[in-house]
This record gives sequence, C-alpha cells and structure tokens, in this order.
Amino acid sequence: MWTSTDSISNPPQPRGEQQRHPGGAPSPAGGETAYIGKSLLIKGEVSGSEPIHIEGRIEGSISLPGGHVSVGREGVVISSVHAGEVIVRGTLQGNITASERVEIHRGGNVIGEVVTQRISIEDGAQMKGTIKMGRPDPKGHLEIHDDSRASLEHSTPVEEHPMPAALTTN
Repeated sequence: MWTSTDSISNPPQPRGEQQRHPGGAPSPAGGETAYIGKSLLIKGEVSGSEPIHIEGRIEGSISLPGGHVSVGREGVVISSVHAGEVIVRGTLQGNITASERVEIHRGGNVIGEVVTQRISIEDGAQMKGTIKMGRPDPKGHLEIHDDSRASLEHSTPVEEHPMPAALTTN
C-alpha cells in the first residue's frame, strides 16, 4: 500500500540524472558506487571495475581502469591511482593516471604527477607536482629490456665541437 511518506523518502529518479550515495557525491546514472566511509582505513591494493567514492583513508594502489574514483572532502588517499576519471575534493598524495580526465575541486589537494587527457583545477584547489597532458602511454609501465640498453651502449657517440671563447673587452 502506498503512503505519502513513500514519495518523500524514495523519490523517483528521472532518467539520465545522476544518483547520489550517502557521501553526497554523484555516481554514474544507473551504476552502483562502492563507498568507503569516514571511519574506514584500507591498507593495500584496491582494484575493480565499479565506481568508488572515498571519504575514509586508503594507503595502497587503486586500479580501476576505465572506472571512476572520487575522493570526498574528508577522504585521504596515499597511493597511485589508475582510472578512467579521478575527482578530488579531499587529499590525494600519489601519482594519478586517468585515461579520460582529472578534476581537482575547491578544497582538494593533490601532490604528485598527473597524466591525463583533460584536467580542471578550480580556484581554491591545490596542486603540487607535474601535469602531463595527452593519452597515457599504455606501455609506460614496461621496463627497458637489457637488449635495448646494450644497443644504446654500442651506439656511435656524438661528435663534440668546442664552444667559442667568450669575447672580452678592456
């Protein structure tokens, strides 16, 4: 049986609008978001395919290739993050590799290298580190093989030319 309180506590969601989880941050329409609450501390690797919203603390790598990582205002992440998009409203200390975009909102703090196609940094946000724009190198995690090093060692040295002496006046 329907009561008037049903429509208040569970209002219908219009199609295409973003849903909100307990932390108040948007999640992709129709998708479920994993929520790491304020009192939670995770030490270790986090990986998967569903969106994640962090209000607690994570110390360890986060890998959600093509996924969505959101660091809430109370959230603290000390790790490298590899995802499709990363939104920071809290603190993230570590390198970010995002295949789509990175957003750093007012009050957000990022320390580390950011590699992404698009980035936005709001007034009042803090960023300390480097930003590399463009598609992340899919083979960037591979090391140089020993045979490549050997070919570099056996290459022909570049001929050096002496620099002209500086002009002096008396």
